[in-house]
Parts: sequence; structure tokens; C-alpha cells
Amino acid sequence: MSDVKKAETAKQALLEGARTLTLSVMLKDEDGGGPDLHISPFARLTSGEFIIYTSHLSAAVRALLAGHEARAMLVADESLSQNIWARVRMRFDIKLEVIARDDDEFGPYCDKLAEATGPVMGLIRDFTDFHMFRITPQSGVLVTGFASAFSIDGPHFEIQEHLSKS
Repeated sequence: MSDVKKAETAKQALLEGARTLTLSVMLKDEDGGGPDLHISPFARLTSGEFIIYTSHLSAAVRALLAGHEARAMLVADESLSQNIWARVRMRFDIKLEVIARDDDEFGPYCDKLAEATGPVMGLIRDFTDFHMFRITPQSGVLVTGFASAFSIDGPHFEIQEHLSKS
């Protein structure tokens, strides 16, 4: 099997197995400045976009609402990784859009999140501190093991090329 085919298989397994999305965002000065991480369950649309629903009680979410740029990361479950040093992962730039509660997509996206994450979505759906985001992957890197990294592009993470230098 070719390296690209192996990478494609690893990518599909990651996308099918991951249950949370990690976001990295630069905080506002009043929130302490510097980078922050935010982890959220997600639903993935057939378009390749992700939907998350998360609280503005998090400094990272407040920064997202203020329009700060962010990156995202999906990481394979540690318990399923053959080698902890070479976990399959994707890091990618994103385009972020807030989905307002009065948007026609809000209800169907809530349903999609409930389907993907379970009954808690029904409990938090009306919490006013929560905000819905649609995340569109742009470009990034897929790492499938030692010396096995690939540039990826677009919401379906099309593999572009095998990376041979940092």
C-alpha cells in the first residue's frame, strides 16, 4: 500500500473515531493574553464542516466571539494508538462562523449535535451562555506516524503532498 493510501486510511479512521475538536486561540489581554486551548464535542456535516456548541464562560470562546483567529486539531484516542509517540493527528487553519439562535440552521444543527454527542445536547440547547459555531477547515497537516506527514487542504482534508522537511 502506498504512503498516500495509508495516510488516507489513517485520516478516515481519525475522522470516524474522533469525538472532540481542540481549538487554539489567542486570548484578549483582559483574559490574560497568550494562547489558550478549548476542547469541544462536535458534529461533522457532509460538507466537511464541523459544528460545535460551547459556552462563553470560556475565555477561548469569548475570543472566538470577538473574531480572533483560531486553529483546530483532531487527535487519535490514546488508548487506540499503537505508539504514543506517533499518534495520528491533524492540525488545520479554520474559518469560523457564529450560527445565531434565530438562524434557520440552528435547530437542525442542534439535532445533528444531539445525534453525534448524545442526550446532553437536549439539556443545554436553551442555555443562553452557549454559542454555536460552524467551522470550515482550510489547510493544515496530517501526521500519521514517524516521518509520515502530509499537507491537507479543504473541508474534506484532501491530501496534497508528503512532507519531507519541516
